[in-house]
Order: sequence, then structure tokens, then C-alpha cells
Amino acid sequence: MSKPLALAIDFKKFTPAIITTGEFLLDHIYKNSKVILFHIIEQFFTAPAYLLPYLNIEKERLEKELESLAQPLYKKNLKVEKVVILGDFWTSLRQFTETVDPELIVLGYEPHLLKIPTAEKILERLEISFLVVKEKPLKALRKILCPFDFSEKAISALKRAFFFAKETASELLVLNVVNALDLMDNTCRLRYFSEREKEIQREWESLLQHLSVPQINFRFECRCGNRLEEILRTVAEENIDLIIMGRRGKVLQVGLGSVSKAVIKNTNIPVFLVN
Repeated sequence: MSKPLALAIDFKKFTPAIITTGEFLLDHIYKNSKVILFHIIEQFFTAPAYLLPYLNIEKERLEKELESLAQPLYKKNLKVEKVVILGDFWTSLRQFTETVDPELIVLGYEPHLLKIPTAEKILERLEISFLVVKEKPLKALRKILCPFDFSEKAISALKRAFFFAKETASELLVLNVVNALDLMDNTCRLRYFSEREKEIQREWESLLQHLSVPQINFRFECRCGNRLEEILRTVAEENIDLIIMGRRGKVLQVGLGSVSKAVIKNTNIPVFLVN
């Protein structure tokens, strides 16, 4: 069996989207995998003996809620496990991911104006792949966008995008964005982009020679501008269903890259951050 998919269930507004996304992944892409629905009850301190029965009651209640969420998956004969963990949040989360070693974690994300959401802290701290969902679950896949900068993580994301496109017969758009030069002379700007575009196209063609590319419908585009703005504009213009991108680009060694972070904050479609 393939590595499992882990669904982070917090019983808040994105839970239905997380379940729907997990179901789609099992049905169409990771057909030999199972899903693990997991929830962590945060325990800030070692509970005294008289509190343990109450904590166990809460754990049993949440296990029943997970069971209820799993029912639609059972009806489709999908492989499902459920885990409720009691303990320190970060220690429990790391132990869970190290033990399970999931293919990816499906995680709900909601930006916050005044504080860093827990979901964002998870994305920053855990060096694994995440499929981040917001309002729109992944329930159909016709067109994929893969922002690409030739970094190590971007190449991993590209390979995953090839796989997703092949399994779902989706169209794939690979997008490279060249940062625009801050020059007054428009002719110089255009000349610079033209030369960079030729270099990037040669680098792309060279890369393809070293990759195993499936028989899929895909194209590569190079544009000039602000990376985030071009990604968001492409999502709107091309009716993209899923973004697949690396966790970070060429500069950072750990954590979540600035472009990746901005994308998940500013788009409502699912974003697959590949480790």
C-alpha cells in the first residue's frame, strides 16, 4: 500500500472541504492509499488524576465525531483510520507525522489580520508536503498551475504536477515569472525580458531531457512581472482548480517561502505545497 494521506480535522468551518478533498484524492489520484483522520486535544500540563476521566470523555466524544465524518468514506469502500491524540500539541504532531510518515497532510487555512494562524505555524515548522484548502475543496481537477523557478522544491513540485495531470487527465500550465526590472526605459525592459526568456526556455528544454515526462497535455510559459500578481492573474484567467508549487524557492533552507505563503493567503483554491 502507498503512504497514507493525513487529514487534519479541527471540527471548524473547513472540515467539510478537508473531507471532500481527501475523498477526491483517494478516488482519483492515490487509489491505493488510506486516509487518517486525526485530531489533537492540546494538553498544556500533566493532568491531575481527577481530570483524567473528563479528558477521556472528551476524547471519546471526538472519536465519535470522527467516526461520523468517516461514514461517507466507508460507504465508498475507502480505507479510513481515525486518531485522537491527547498531549502537547507540537510534540504530539511531530510524533504523529514521524510515525505515520504521510504522503501529505490536508490542512484547512484561514488568514488572520492580528495573529499568525496555527495552520501557518504548522506549514512553517513541519518539513513535509501539505495540501492547503480554504473555501473551495478539491472535488474536480481539469486544470493545474505549477509556478516554477527551477529550484529543488520546484522540480519536486513539477514531478508531482506531472503525476496529478496524468492520473486525472488534467491540463497542466507550468509558469515561470521573471521579476520586472525597475527601469524608466521601456525598450531596455523589453530587451532584458526577451533575453531572459530565451535563457529560461533553453534551461527548461534541458531540464525536460532529464525528467520522465508522461503523456499529458501541458505547456510552459514565461512571463515578466510580480510573481504573486502573475500567479493570481493566471489562476483567474485560466480557471485553475489546483496550484502545485514548492514549499520555498532558492533562498530559504527551511520553512515556507514568501511567495508560497502569499499564494495560500490570497487564493481560495487548494494549494499543494510540495516538500
